[in-house]
Amino acid sequence: MKENEQKETIVYSDDEILDILKEKLQKTCTVNTLCESLNISPFNLFGYIKKLKDSGVNISVMDKGNNTEISINNHPDYTKESTFNIEEDINATTKIGVISDLRFGSKNEQISMLNDMYKKFARDGVKYVIITGNLVEGKYKKSDENIYGQSLISNDGYTQADHLIEYFPKVEGIQTLFITGDTDHSWAKDLNIGEYIDKNREDMTYLGPKSCTVKFNNVSIKLESLKKSGESYTIAYPPQKYSRSMSSYEDYDLIFLGGTLTAQEFPQIRDTRMFAIPSVVERTPKMKAASQQNTMGAYEFEIEYNKAGELKRLNSTLSPYYTPSKENYLTVMPLELKKDSDDYQLVLSKNSGKSQSDLFKTLDKLYKNIKKEESFESLKNRLGISGNELYGIIDMLQLYGRQIEVVDIDNELVVRKNFQRRRHYEVKPPKEELTMKQFGVVSDTHYGSIWCQPSMVNTFAYEAYNRGITDMYHIGDISDGDYSKIRPNHVNEVFLWGATGQVDYTAKVLPKYPGMKWKGICGSHDQSHSFNYGPFVFGEELAKRRSDFEYLGQDRAYVNYDNCVIELFHPGGGTSRILSTKPQNGIDQIPSRTKPNLSLRGHYHKVYYMLYRNVHLLLCPCNVDQSSFMMKQEIPNLMGDYFVTIWYDENGDIQYINTEPMIFSSEDVRKNDWENPKKCIRNKILSIKK
Repeated sequence: MKENEQKETIVYSDDEILDILKEKLQKTCTVNTLCESLNISPFNLFGYIKKLKDSGVNISVMDKGNNTEISINNHPDYTKESTFNIEEDINATTKIGVISDLRFGSKNEQISMLNDMYKKFARDGVKYVIITGNLVEGKYKKSDENIYGQSLISNDGYTQADHLIEYFPKVEGIQTLFITGDTDHSWAKDLNIGEYIDKNREDMTYLGPKSCTVKFNNVSIKLESLKKSGESYTIAYPPQKYSRSMSSYEDYDLIFLGGTLTAQEFPQIRDTRMFAIPSVVERTPKMKAASQQNTMGAYEFEIEYNKAGELKRLNSTLSPYYTPSKENYLTVMPLELKKDSDDYQLVLSKNSGKSQSDLFKTLDKLYKNIKKEESFESLKNRLGISGNELYGIIDMLQLYGRQIEVVDIDNELVVRKNFQRRRHYEVKPPKEELTMKQFGVVSDTHYGSIWCQPSMVNTFAYEAYNRGITDMYHIGDISDGDYSKIRPNHVNEVFLWGATGQVDYTAKVLPKYPGMKWKGICGSHDQSHSFNYGPFVFGEELAKRRSDFEYLGQDRAYVNYDNCVIELFHPGGGTSRILSTKPQNGIDQIPSRTKPNLSLRGHYHKVYYMLYRNVHLLLCPCNVDQSSFMMKQEIPNLMGDYFVTIWYDENGDIQYINTEPMIFSSEDVRKNDWENPKKCIRNKILSIKK
C-alpha cells in the first residue's frame, strides 16, 4: 500500500449495525472492539444497544478490569424476585391446584395425566393452577445428548416450548401461574422460556425465574424451584435444608417447592407449612442413571380467610399417580374445556389443531388397516409392499407407541396388534367412584405426666365429633408409664404413680362421644408398666374400663378397610434430624407385597407426611408439653393431631388423601392441665355442631 493511500472506511446502515451486533454479541465482546469494527463511537454503540433491548433482546453489560464487556444473555435475572398479588373474596374459599416438573420435550412427558389433572381441577372448581418450575425437559449437552438424546422429542428450546404451548391443557376459568426452573434455564442463552410461553398462551402467566411470592389477599405463598445438587437418599433433606437457609425475617404462610420430584408436607417448620410438589413426568432414562426417585401427582388446596384476609384454614388433598401413561403426544388429543353457558358443566371441545407429522398420519392410516392378527405374507401382499417395507412400517409404528409385533406361530410369521382396554390406568377415577373413609389420629398423650395436655386431646375430639368422624386411632404412649428405676427424676414428672392409677385416669379423661370408637396400640411408655408390675397390659386394662376402646396390640397393628391396609406403628429409638430418614429405612425393609397403603407412626413427637414407595406415611405429633428430660436432650416437641380422609379403589390403593393437622403451639400449653381434664381450647374449633 502506498503512503498516500488510505484504508477504505465502510459505513454501515442502522439495520446492518443491528444485525452485526446480534451476531457478534452471541459471544462476549468489549466496547472498544465493537466500536473499532463498526467505526462508531461508544455512545453511538450504546444507542444501538438500547434499540436491541427495546426490540426484546436481552443484553448483559459488565465491567471487567479496564474494559466493559457486552453480550446477549437471555438467562433470567435471579437477583430480582417478584410479588404477584391476587384479590379474592375473603368470604369465599379459594381453590388452587399445584403441580411441578412437567418436562415437556421428553418422551416420558405425561400429557394424558396432565389432562386428567386439569379435568379434575375444573370439576372441583379450581380457579388457579400453580407450576413450581421445570416446564420443559431442557437442553441435553455433549455426552448427555449422545447417551440420552433418543429419549427427547426435540433437543431444541423453541421446539420444546412450542410443544408445551400446543399440548398444555386449556380450561376456561382456570389461570395457570408458573415460575421456571433449572431445566427451563438450560435454554437461557437462546430463549427465555417463561416469557415465550407467557406471550403465546393468554391463560398462562409467567411469575419469574426460580422463585416468586404470590399473595392471595393477605395469605403469602412462596414458590421456589430447588436446584438438584446431587441425589440424597433422605427425601426430606432438600426441603429441610431450604428451610434452614431462610432468614428470620422471611415470613410466609405457605411454601411450595418444586424440583424435588417428591410428595411431602411439613405442617410446622419455621412457623410455616411447606409442601414438596410431585412431578408430572415418568422417570426419564437420565433420572434412572442418576438414581433419582420420582413421585408423580398433584396437590389441590382450599384457602379460607379471616376478616383481615389472612389464612384461617388450609385444606390440602394429594392425588398420587402410581403408574405412568404410555400414550404420547402423537396419540393423545390436546385438552380444551369450555363452560356451557346454561348449566356451567365442563364439556370437551373439538380440537382440530393437533399437529401430527405427515409420516405419522400415513403410518396411522396403515395401522388402522391392519387386522388384529394376520399372517406377515398375507398382509404384505394385501398392502402391495415388500417384506422389507413391512418390517420398516412395523418398526416405526412401535417407535410411535403402537402396540404391534411380529411373532412366530407354528413356523409362520404373524403380525399381531395388542389391544389394551381404553380406560387407562393413569387416568384417575373420580372420588364418587371410590370408597371414602375419615378418621382422627392421636398419639403420645402421656396421661399421668405433669406435662400432659388433655385439653388438646379434648379439643381435637370435639372438632372430630362436630365433623361427624367416628373412627379414632391412638398410636401409642397413651400413658407416661413408670421409668423411676432408670430415670430417678421421673417420679417428679408424674402426678400418678403405678399402673392402676394411670389407667384409671386415662379411662376417665379419654374423650367420649356418642358413636365414637377408639382403636389403639401401646407404646414403650405403656409397656413400662408390664416391666415394673408383671403381667399387666395397659391396653387390655383400658379396654376393660372403656367399652368404646379396642386394644389392637403392642407397638404395631393393622386395620383393614376392605383391601386398604393401614398400619399403626409406635417405633423405638431416638429421633433423626432429617424427618424422612427413619421412616424411609423402615419402609425399605418391608417386602413389596406386604407394604401397607398408609402408615401412621407415633413416638417421635414430630409432624410430617411423605409418599414413599407407594406408602403414604404420617409422623403424628404428640399431646404433651416438652418435659425436662426432652429439654435436656434438646429434642424438639411438636404438638397436635391429624384429621385424615382417604379415597381408595377396589385394590386398596389410595387415589386421594387429605391430611389436615390440628397444630398446637406453646401458647396453647396450660400449666397443670391434667387438673382440669374436661377443658377445650375454644379458638381451635373450626366446625360448628349442627
